Amino acid sequence: MRALADEKRGQLTSALLLLTSLLFVLGLLLPAVETTHVWLWRGEHSIAGFGLALLEADEYALAAIVWVFSLIFPATKLIWMWRLQFRRTVPPGPGQLRLLELLGKWSMADVLVIALLVLTVRGNFVFGAAPLPGLFVFALAVALSMLVSGRIQAHFRLRQSTGADGSSSSA
Repeated sequence: MRALADEKRGQLTSALLLLTSLLFVLGLLLPAVETTHVWLWRGEHSIAGFGLALLEADEYALAAIVWVFSLIFPATKLIWMWRLQFRRTVPPGPGQLRLLELLGKWSMADVLVIALLVLTVRGNFVFGAAPLPGLFVFALAVALSMLVSGRIQAHFRLRQSTGADGSSSSA
């Protein structure tokens, strides 16, 4: 059986998956939010840095939430997509594709939380926050991962509906 990546349509999906993976790492590491305290102190924080800062502040539950929704769910989804894209054994069952959908449903949760944080404190007199490129890069990675996930699912559904075993390059 051929992998999706071996097929002509799957090559674009592979390229998008590579771009998504690179943007995901950059989105975690680039500064995502700039904070200002009483107009004097400024700080830039990456999404990965939020989790570390929360750990240092002994906010273990919040740190766990940030890490689960920012790192673990999206990374697991990316790994799962790479696995499905290059799988050469029997086609995945419906449960494996459902797992991909489930992981994708939680992908934008942390971007939403950060956006709400920025919106909430933007007009505050003592504390302010502004979005930085890392937030947009991360959001783009999440959006691209949704597109890639949909393409992978569509490829497998097309194979199932046509009864193709993946041996032709036109699927």
